Amino acid sequence: MPLGVEPDEVKRKLKFDYMRSRNDPGAKVLDGFVSLMSSSCKRETTILDFAKEVANHIHKQFRLRWVMIGLRSRSDGLYRYEIQAGMREEAWSSQKKKTYKLEDFGISPNYVKDDISKLSRVYLEEDNPLSGQDENVVNRPALLRLRRQTPDETLEADFLDTLIYGPGDDLLGWIEYSGTTLGKFPDSMTIRYIEVIAAILAASIASRK
Repeated sequence: MPLGVEPDEVKRKLKFDYMRSRNDPGAKVLDGFVSLMSSSCKRETTILDFAKEVANHIHKQFRLRWVMIGLRSRSDGLYRYEIQAGMREEAWSSQKKKTYKLEDFGISPNYVKDDISKLSRVYLEEDNPLSGQDENVVNRPALLRLRRQTPDETLEADFLDTLIYGPGDDLLGWIEYSGTTLGKFPDSMTIRYIEVIAAILAASIASRK
């Protein structure tokens, strides 16, 4: 009869396979989720502190040119940009002055969007041309009005939003982000990863109400 496999061999294989999986790019994304969830549980961490950690993580992990996070104000119910990573200071100064109402995130005559999923949508430069006075909200105004050469290429004023929903589809805010540092749109898995991060941020906000 065959001798069979010793228990120690089984344990060694499981440990070896696990350690090898830690080098997989997907595992590094999971490590980021675990780190963010750990931070979200710290009661001494404010929502803005945690949102800043989230923005920095998305900016670095997915190599995006910039990231902004907007949240609903408890005082007046309006939505404002609160946190950024990678924005030019002059552009950020203009962006953080803006306020939005809930209806601005639905079908609005002011913004043309296309839904990618229930949570994420894309706003293209061609559909939302900026007026001269609004050009200071982008990082590189000199690159406006270039022609798109490939479907995955981003223009300067392109951006994506991933909505942050609390219980009962209560819109708490949004994560806004550019294309990658290579000038491409984030791939579909990156968008899904950001949707997971939005859920982590939503849980953190809801737990502090």
